[in-house]
Amino acid sequence: MNALVAAHSGLRYIVLALMIIAIVNALMNLKSDSYVKKDRLINLFAMISLHIQLVLGLILYFISPKVQFVEGMMGEANLRFFAVEHILMMLLSILFITLGRKRAEKSPDPSRRHKLILRYYGLGFILIFIAIPWPFIYDKIGAGYF
Repeated sequence: MNALVAAHSGLRYIVLALMIIAIVNALMNLKSDSYVKKDRLINLFAMISLHIQLVLGLILYFISPKVQFVEGMMGEANLRFFAVEHILMMLLSILFITLGRKRAEKSPDPSRRHKLILRYYGLGFILIFIAIPWPFIYDKIGAGYF
């Protein structure tokens, strides 16, 4: 299980980096009249890495001792965070990112594609950043930087 936790924790940096690359790429190309293969691949790799992270997270959700459904868990921040808040925010962010990419791919206007990616990936990135148990945000919950 330690290897799975390390993989899930380490992959977050790859996911965050790919998300930032996709957002910056969309921002730089807002006025562009082209949506080329490079743009599609950046957005696709960001989404794929996020889905891989989801699979690892779901496995951990069902085997980790941090996730416990016990009486009074909603009153205890650590248990509530991992059992409810973390997974809910992550699922919402993955939903936004997946829908955003799908809508962008269907749009005929290249600049609209970049706007959609910026909007959906940006919102997803904010949710992801909030949902990560950073030690500098969550004193008792923080899982460390790796």
